[in-house]
Amino acid sequence: MINCLRKILLFIPLLLLALIWLSVVFGIDFIPDDIFRDDTFEYSGDGKKPSGLISMEWFYTTYFITLIVGFLIGSIYTAYKKYWVWFGAYIILGGLPVMLFLLGTIFG
Repeated sequence: MINCLRKILLFIPLLLLALIWLSVVFGIDFIPDDIFRDDTFEYSGDGKKPSGLISMEWFYTTYFITLIVGFLIGSIYTAYKKYWVWFGAYIILGGLPVMLFLLGTIFG
């Protein structure tokens, strides 16, 4: 049971990273705009009624905080426990874009 929970908790940041890869690189968006996030969450008098659960700012803030904390804890944990397949997935999905961004800002 604990092993299954551990695998699920290790998979969550990888899922978030994969969703970012699919939406940014390939243009596939799996989360529709009006389910979780919506610009019209707070009624502004323009005639639109709120349709999302939370505002877009809160959605992206919690998404990226979860992503960053989960990536750091997951990559450190998998390297410490020597789960090399999981660690490789963290490095390819999360570390590769950061490395390419840093190289692009330094040499570009």
